[in-house]
Amino acid sequence: MSASTTGANLDPDGYTVTVDGGSPQVIGINASVSYPGLSAGSHTVAISGVATNCTVSGGPSQTVSVPSGGTATTTFSVSCVTPPGNLTVATSTTGSSLDPDGYTVTVDGGSPQAIGINASVSYTNLSASNHTVAISGVATNCTVSGGPSRTVSVPSGATATTTFSVSCVTPPGNLTVSTSTTGSSLDPDGYTVTVDGGSPQAIGINASVSYTSLAAGDHTVAISGVATNCTVSGGPSRTVSVPSGSTATTTFSVSCVTPNTPPVVNAGPDETAVTGLLYSFSPSFSDANNDGPWSYRIDWGDGAVSTGTVTSQGSFSVGHTYVIVLPQSFTITVTVTDSHGASGSGTKVVSVLLL
Repeated sequence: MSASTTGANLDPDGYTVTVDGGSPQVIGINASVSYPGLSAGSHTVAISGVATNCTVSGGPSQTVSVPSGGTATTTFSVSCVTPPGNLTVATSTTGSSLDPDGYTVTVDGGSPQAIGINASVSYTNLSASNHTVAISGVATNCTVSGGPSRTVSVPSGATATTTFSVSCVTPPGNLTVSTSTTGSSLDPDGYTVTVDGGSPQAIGINASVSYTSLAAGDHTVAISGVATNCTVSGGPSRTVSVPSGSTATTTFSVSCVTPNTPPVVNAGPDETAVTGLLYSFSPSFSDANNDGPWSYRIDWGDGAVSTGTVTSQGSFSVGHTYVIVLPQSFTITVTVTDSHGASGSGTKVVSVLLL
């Protein structure tokens, strides 16, 4: 009785043979054993101990006819193959804004399998060799350590394990800052915008600027360079929450008014006066904004003050009596204030003489 074994991963410890279920004999993978003194006739010959990766041609049992006075020969042909292996693919995901729908895994470009962000999938009966394992469906805010594809060696009769380590960060967001300016005497050179005190960007009076790839969260947005005759609704600084993966918008509403210019006052030419006699003169003024009524104050120069109110632009009359011992000059200051508090002044010199 002989054994003939071919293929790969041959059974290292050989086989066992029996005749008619009798005592077993060990037989090598390419060897023979003899049974002398058998009765002539049919006998059942069986081989066992064959490794699971090997198959016996015609099966492990056969009937052999032993001739009287002669020798019968039979051979068990055994073929072996390399045992397959298994593969476990795992994922380990850390960070923030983790991928909500997990990933997809393929082996050698085959059918994809879904896998969770911290999970594993198994592949059985793979050939014992190198295999290409790839992960896909990874969100753009996540990265795979070592890349999304790798070669894994699957051992014969055992299990290989590979883990894809994925790290995620919160996706950035964008911010659009706009201005809306109304009123009169609008700021001719526009404004300046900053985010978190960073580099300023110029922005028109009715325009917008964009900031991309900002960290998701609260940011301080400020507008400056606003003309003094303009005001920003809600103030020039505010906190804006930028969403992850999206765009926040904020608008600075600016209202402007025509600047209030002070009255222009003309106190008139220098003059002379006589002590003890009423001195009168007529100062005049103009106001581009026509912000009446107007109040006036006359500082006569000798400590005396006169005040009053007028309801129209132009000239008005005032008077004062100087009393002196020696000839003396006084500077008269005329101040006119409009209804919004803007003041203008003019002066003249009065030389006071004795009688």
